[in-house]
Amino acid sequence: MVVIRLDDVQDYAFKEAQLFLLNESMINKVPLSLAVIAGAFGEDGDIVPTVKLAINSGSEVTVHGWEHEDITQLPLSGQEELLSKARSQIKKILGYDATVFVPPMYNFNDDTITAMQQESYRIISSFKDVSQPGLISQVTSVPATVELSDFFNNIWTMKSLDMVEAEISASIQKYGFAVIVTHPQEFITDGKLNQADTEMFRTLLISLKKGYSFVTLKKLGENLPRQ
Repeated sequence: MVVIRLDDVQDYAFKEAQLFLLNESMINKVPLSLAVIAGAFGEDGDIVPTVKLAINSGSEVTVHGWEHEDITQLPLSGQEELLSKARSQIKKILGYDATVFVPPMYNFNDDTITAMQQESYRIISSFKDVSQPGLISQVTSVPATVELSDFFNNIWTMKSLDMVEAEISASIQKYGFAVIVTHPQEFITDGKLNQADTEMFRTLLISLKKGYSFVTLKKLGENLPRQ
């Protein structure tokens, strides 16, 4: 099983890339796990309706903070408040009840898990170097295991198709699944949509469809062994 997690979904920013990724997933009938920055979402007349179409096509929405903040810098009460208002905002705008948390910068702590339990979140998706798959108290960790790009000196560099496919294969061999994480800004070069990178993503989807099934973080989390 393969999950594609799209982080940093928000109004206006990197719009051309967001719309490409959303539309390409729907064309290929591949669900996305959309990590929405709740406090920066809801007014864009292009992004919001396209996200709604993606939901209707099988994608899910997850909470990616309120302002993409490091949640570990907040006390427990602040984390509870953030998770509560973010979930409420997404439900108000999209009519979707998000119970998956994707922590910005991959960061979370024990208070985050407690806050998630208090606010009835069931799944957290960070990164494999931070949190391995499995239960943390009563919250299921479903980390990203493959990054589509390398990030160095504030520059995104897209990996080759062969490299990504090899990492996906290794992840499935190790964990039984692969969660690929990407961001709209990875597809932008000098303020424009990078056509080579979009073609790589399109080719990747077509290739993966031949050998794997696609699911959402929620669906994958529900199927992980609870031990």
